[in-house]
Amino acid sequence: MEAQRIAVRTIRVLKQRDWTDAELQAANFQYYDVRKRLIMAKILDETIDIQITLEVLTAGEGDIICYTPGTEPRENLDDYDHWPVRRDLFRQNYRAWNEPGWKPNAAELHLITHGCRPYYKKVGVWAQCLQHPMYVQSLESPRPALIPPGRWLCIGVQGEPYHMNDREFRSRYIVPEDEASPHAAL
Repeated sequence: MEAQRIAVRTIRVLKQRDWTDAELQAANFQYYDVRKRLIMAKILDETIDIQITLEVLTAGEGDIICYTPGTEPRENLDDYDHWPVRRDLFRQNYRAWNEPGWKPNAAELHLITHGCRPYYKKVGVWAQCLQHPMYVQSLESPRPALIPPGRWLCIGVQGEPYHMNDREFRSRYIVPEDEASPHAAL
């Protein structure tokens, strides 16, 4: 029992901190440029909890909720892939969608009717695909989550850690080996 208590106390949790590029590189992170893709976003007028794959995230009043619209409207807003972003981080990372001649599809129109506006992420990310499980304390989570191997561990512009699955990471960021693949254009 005592050994178990000691082991629990010595578990390392990755939390937000200031990083230098050299520290990130030494910790096996690489920088990945962002893919320009449309997201829909709106300001929250109340605190909400969002269940994602490995944890529950809390977004406060004034935070931003982001949606991946897809092409077909969903019955409920919660049916779209969505995630919270603190307002200050949203301002640093996102810009208003600026594609000339853009016309919203049915899903985007549905989100617009619910108060969303179009944006895109303008900043890349430092990340690594985890080879071993790691405890991560994201800004929006009340407690650390154990992130399994195969998920991407990302470090945001203010040193905040977060994670995502491989499919989602590759849809948001440019992974050089994907671009070199003969199937990349398919």
